Amino acid sequence: MKTLRNRIALSAIAISILASLVAAFVPGLLYDIRDQLFLASLAADQRAALAELIETSGQCSPDVEAFKMCHGFGSWQLNYNWALASLIFITSIFCAAVAFASARWIAAPIADLAAHAKRVAEGERQAPPPLSSAAPREIAELHANFSAMVAALAAADDDVRLRSAAIAHELRTPLSVLRGRLVGLTTGVFQLDDALVSSLLRQVTVIDQLVSDLNLLAAQFRPDMVIERSLCDLAEIATSVVETLRPDAEAGGGRLVLDAELTSLAVDPVRLERALSNLVENAIRYAPGSLIKVSVRSTDEEARLVVQDSGPGWPGTDPRVFVDAFKRGEGSRSRVSGGSGLGLTIVNAIVRAHGGELRLSSNPAGGAVAEILLPRRRA
Repeated sequence: MKTLRNRIALSAIAISILASLVAAFVPGLLYDIRDQLFLASLAADQRAALAELIETSGQCSPDVEAFKMCHGFGSWQLNYNWALASLIFITSIFCAAVAFASARWIAAPIADLAAHAKRVAEGERQAPPPLSSAAPREIAELHANFSAMVAALAAADDDVRLRSAAIAHELRTPLSVLRGRLVGLTTGVFQLDDALVSSLLRQVTVIDQLVSDLNLLAAQFRPDMVIERSLCDLAEIATSVVETLRPDAEAGGGRLVLDAELTSLAVDPVRLERALSNLVENAIRYAPGSLIKVSVRSTDEEARLVVQDSGPGWPGTDPRVFVDAFKRGEGSRSRVSGGSGLGLTIVNAIVRAHGGELRLSSNPAGGAVAEILLPRRRA
């Protein structure tokens, strides 16, 4: 298998085999070279006499050794310690060469990824170059995960830029209004009266609401997001929302009705009312003049809060896209008639914090449907 572990093991085995081969054959090779050089130094008749003596007496006989010593073999004898040191040196050179080549073979793709990681840390968001098909499995997995991380960072950078631009856009409108009114007040164009003060306060409220929304969205990514649960009647929460927003619905030519049954559940009443209010406000804003129905139902497993209108329905084919921050639909979902684009995102954050689910769908008979599903907590 093409795994890093196997490659390291194969490299270690190769070095061990190389060391064994050097230890087994190099000493004999050294002595063979010495003997050949000694024979080359002898005259032809001396070589013939030595060959005849070896044939009759044997290679290691005293007569052969005496003949060699008489003809200068002493100067050709190798010192054992020097031979051993030479053997160790040669073995070390060969093993080091194999180890260095193996290390480069194994570490090259890791070094490439490390260099690319440094560039990513400096701000580059390009994916690393593809690996060869011979790359170990672990490095291939590391490469794939690193590529996914770089892609996620690039997407996060784009998202931060988009959200920053969207936040700046959302703040620009009320701030421009405030600045214009205040400049007009200082130049005498406007007079300080109750209507002007109310107008300025409305713009401050818009800014304050956006800041609160952003704080709530940031809280959903923290493990310490606090949900202050208490046993509440969801019908009472729905009644409060409907009574508060009914004048807004009627001002746009619509009707807001409630169909709720007694449903006790441990929830954060403030945040759940905020979530339900956002859904009803969406329906009033994007389905003006329609019938908006708020329902509360429950089973043994869950409680369900539903907001349904008879308007044009969700733009596009997948309403879940509007859960993303700063998403608005086409047409009426503009800054003039639309909100900050955070309404459904906040609803989703609150519902998830309760362990529930936000479902968006279209009514076959026409209109948009938004459902908050809250599980009943078991002891």
